[in-house]
Parts: sequence; C-alpha cells; structure tokens
Amino acid sequence: MTVIKMVRFVKGEDKIKELKEKYGSIENLKRILDSSEGDMLNELDLENWEHYSSNPEELLQEGKTVFVENLKLSSLDFELMHQIKNNSPASIKELASLLNKEVSTVQKKAKCLEKEGLIQFKLGSKNRRIPILNYDKLEIPI
Repeated sequence: MTVIKMVRFVKGEDKIKELKEKYGSIENLKRILDSSEGDMLNELDLENWEHYSSNPEELLQEGKTVFVENLKLSSLDFELMHQIKNNSPASIKELASLLNKEVSTVQKKAKCLEKEGLIQFKLGSKNRRIPILNYDKLEIPI
C-alpha cells in the first residue's frame, strides 16, 4: 500500500467561502455546536472561520491522505492531473483534446485516478462530468 499526501494552499477568504457553502452562516455553525449534533470538526471549522475572518489573505495549508493499493502512475496520469489542475477542462472530451489522446483512453485513466481518490468529478451542464483536482502538490514517499 502506498500513502499519498495531497496538499493545497487556500487563502483565508476562500476558506470562509467554503465554510459558508457548508454551513450557510457562522451563526448556523454555532447553533450546530450548541446542539448535540456538533463534533470536533465543527469546532475546528468555527476556529478557522473566526481566524480567517480577521486574516483573509493568510494562506492555509490543507492536506488529505490517500491510501492506494496498487500504485501504477504513468507519465500520462501525471500529465492528465497537470492539465486538470492548470487548464480546468470542462469535460473529459476537452481534457482528451488538451492531451491529444483518444477520449476513451483519457476517460479510462481519469476513472482510475478518481477511484484512487486523486481527482474528483463534479456534474456540469448536460450531465457533463467535469474533472477537478483541488490540490497543489502530491507527496509520495519512496
């Protein structure tokens, strides 16, 4: 098993936007904490919200750890992730075009990367699956 640490850097103001999407308002988050529904993650979100409200330009480093059973990343996989991160393609077809590869090849690779937790898809217009890579770097120990 291989452990991959995915790291992203987020401005405080962007973190607050994420928290607003998740909770609606800081008052809603406080209500959750006051009720029996709140947990340690909610407390951390409240701390972050309060801190970054005063420091919107500060950078926050967030990490996510992914455990991969059979790591077999090819140069195409890295190029695919690079294109997703830097060009934000609106579909697999657009991603395939950026890579000069067949759609079926790129779709297969992207599904594998999604299965391993390295990329995500969000649903776009006309049921398009938009590839997303919200991290700035991957750390793979050797």
